[in-house]
This record gives sequence, structure tokens and C-alpha cells, in this order.
Amino acid sequence: MPAVSCPWHLPRNSSSLLSSPQEGPGWASRRNCGRVSSPSTVPKMAHSRTYEAIILKAYDVGEADRFLILFTRERGKLTARARGVRKPGSRMGGHVLPFQRSSLTLVEGHAGLLVVAAQRKSPSTPSAILPFLHAEEGMEILAALLHGEEPLPEIFDCTQSFLDACHEGLSDPVLPFTIEILHLFGLLPDVRVMEHAPQLSPQIRAAVHACTCGEWNALADLPKNYTRTLKTLCNDILAQSTGTTLRTPLIAAALMDK
Repeated sequence: MPAVSCPWHLPRNSSSLLSSPQEGPGWASRRNCGRVSSPSTVPKMAHSRTYEAIILKAYDVGEADRFLILFTRERGKLTARARGVRKPGSRMGGHVLPFQRSSLTLVEGHAGLLVVAAQRKSPSTPSAILPFLHAEEGMEILAALLHGEEPLPEIFDCTQSFLDACHEGLSDPVLPFTIEILHLFGLLPDVRVMEHAPQLSPQIRAAVHACTCGEWNALADLPKNYTRTLKTLCNDILAQSTGTTLRTPLIAAALMDK
């Protein structure tokens, strides 16, 4: 992983100064849809299991299938294939779209997990461009931080809260979401470290602490230059942790300039 310089000069061995996970907020889902099953053939005697899943990404594959990157409450990050869901009239297609929370029944096929039933538990994918871009950026950040099959219920709840905030029109839910999940992953520096960074004023540190407690509106009253400072901090931490550069903010900026 390439080394990335961080302007806050955080110590490499500062694990003892990292914040401890706290449970994020959770909004109740607002809509239930009928459960539908896939007509796909599955192996005989296949054992099925139902998961509560957030669909991080979906890729069209084959003639009518969809390959899904999932974040499940029970097992963490999974991948699965939904067969035939892009066919006209498919009853399951609308239940396996990106940025939705769905109840998915999976079975182990010859080439991996298959989706055999789905029930959408949250509103559909945002149709307005800005909420959609917010949701896409948040899911890109989360996907970069997730590794392997590990249940992370606090982060799952935080992610659902973020998607609900996108639907509800919060002006910029990405930054508070990023702050909270960095905190939950143990990647956000503790206040004791932040006190040694002159760029982080007491007002910024107070807003960061509020976000880690689920009070996302704490950033609403911050001056724009403070918000830019926080975004830079979060981007530096993400670059150090993942070794990647996020693409969605660049795409969003290009679209907003048009």
C-alpha cells in the first residue's frame, strides 16, 4: 500500500490514542415490499440463509444477471449473483438495486452465492442527482474500508442512517457519515491527538466529537473553511488506510460545474 503523507503528522504507533467504537444512530425503515423469489434453478438440497443486506454496488453481468457487492449485518461483506433480474417483468429486479437495504435469501451455488429471494426494506435508490451522488460516495468509502466477512452491526446501523439521510435531503450527509465510520473503525484520531494539530480549532473538535455520537447536524453551523479542513483530514485518513483515491467526489464536482 503506498504511503500517503498526512498534514496532521499523526504518529504511526498511535493505536492507543484511537477512539473506541460507539454505536451509531439508526432510523427505522419506512417501507416494506412483498418478498419475491427468483425463478433460477439452485442446487438440490442447497442450504439457504436469509441476510439483512445493504447493496453497495451492482454490476450487470451476462444477458440478464446482476452481480452484487453486499454489506450484511450477519456476515459483513459478501458477493452474490442474482439471476435473471434484468429480464422484462422480473419481480425481483427492483429489490436488488444499489443503495437499498433488502432481506436477501442466499444459497451456495457452484460458482458462489446466489440470490433466490429478496424483499426491499428501505426506499428505492434515490432518483435526484445530488442524493444519488451522496449515496454513491458514502458507499464507495464504506466499500474501501470493508475487508472480509466480519459482522459489524454498529457500522451497518450507521450506514442505514446515512442512506436514510440521503433520502431525507440532508444537505451533505457524506462528511458526518465519514467521520462516524472512521471513528467506528478505530481510524479517527482521539481528541488528545487532535489537540496537537493547530488546524483543528476547538469548534472543529467539538463538531467531530458530536458526529461520533451520531449528532450529524453539528456540522451545519461550521464555517465553510472549517468544513474544508475536516474533509481534508478525512480524505488523508482514508488515503492512508485504503491506499486509494475516491472517484465519486471528482465525478460529482464535474457534474455540479455543468
